[in-house]
Amino acid sequence: MKIRLILFFYAFLTPFVFFAQIPVKPSATDIHSALKKLNFLGSVLYVAAHPDDENTRLISYFSNEIHANTAYLSMTRGDGGQNLIGKELRDHLGIIRTQELLAARRI
Repeated sequence: MKIRLILFFYAFLTPFVFFAQIPVKPSATDIHSALKKLNFLGSVLYVAAHPDDENTRLISYFSNEIHANTAYLSMTRGDGGQNLIGKELRDHLGIIRTQELLAARRI
């Protein structure tokens, strides 16, 4: 029984060892940007009441020009607002707005 268990783990877990992640080699631009961020010591937290209250120009200014670590905090999910493009309300609307906000941050 022990031999079967050992063979099972060996047969199914060994292939995962060979599929390790390939290290990402940073480009010259990535290195240059990281070095410029070393000259600024600080972080910026932008706090807003609703998901659509953010000031993207200010956040991008602190991130790209000042080279600060930036973060955005929305105090609500935006589930109490109006929905002009669909029928979702309350919790469902909050989920949609949260996903929209996360997708916008990936750009």
